[in-house]
Amino acid sequence: AGSRTPLELAVLRKKVEATKLLLEKGADPNTSNASKRTPLHLAIDRNSPEIVTALMEAGAKPNVLDKDGWTPLHHAAAKNQLETSKALIEGGAKADALSKRGGTPLHEAAASGGKELIEYLLSQKVDPSIKSNDDVTALDIAREYKNEAAVEILSTQ
Repeated sequence: AGSRTPLELAVLRKKVEATKLLLEKGADPNTSNASKRTPLHLAIDRNSPEIVTALMEAGAKPNVLDKDGWTPLHHAAAKNQLETSKALIEGGAKADALSKRGGTPLHEAAASGGKELIEYLLSQKVDPSIKSNDDVTALDIAREYKNEAAVEILSTQ
């Protein structure tokens, strides 16, 4: 494991004020680690909408893919993080961004996401008929993972 920057440490420890101070002092919100994960990706790991907003306001690029081919929004959707997902989209994240495997954040939310997150992503005009590289839609994934709330919403789209 490589060494972490002060900004990465502040984000990982959910230190909001320290994060803001480091950004004010010129810390780069777009640095990435060996896994191509930016501080924004790390903020999703910690489910911190406030840090996401601070990073976005400091110029963090919201649509960067990590080594797994996911944007921060894909991670937030996979973790059913409604408020963090909203902060990302309000800051410019593309709601319909495609992962390396061709899935949208809606595909990720379909597996385990709650009703509110799925409805929110649909309200952001994510096309539920998009098929990933594996030729599956979000509805297919919801059915596979037996996410009844998602199946109910997506089958009416």
